[in-house]
Amino acid sequence: MIPVRVKNKFSDHPQKIMRPVSIRLSEEMIALLETTSKELGFKRIQGLIRLYIRQGLDRDHQDYTLAHDEVFIESLRKRGVSQHIIDEAIVVTHNNNISRPLSELQNED
Repeated sequence: MIPVRVKNKFSDHPQKIMRPVSIRLSEEMIALLETTSKELGFKRIQGLIRLYIRQGLDRDHQDYTLAHDEVFIESLRKRGVSQHIIDEAIVVTHNNNISRPLSELQNED
């Protein structure tokens, strides 16, 4: 396997290097994340957790935006999330005005 740092030197679309992080969550929170992730079309809770973290970062840091996280967006595309939903989520989170839940955006597609 070629290391990401080496691939990035020769790629038109460099990947961001990601590191694993460990957190402790209650069984109730994990169960709720599993239910919510299935309802929103995520195969695993990891993608949903990343989305929630990104929304929080967008809200707390004006210079950070979900649109800058190409790895996360590409991961959503690979999991079948439509570009329309991704674009709507970026606009909603960037404006710090979450007026409709992601599940409503997904049902529009």
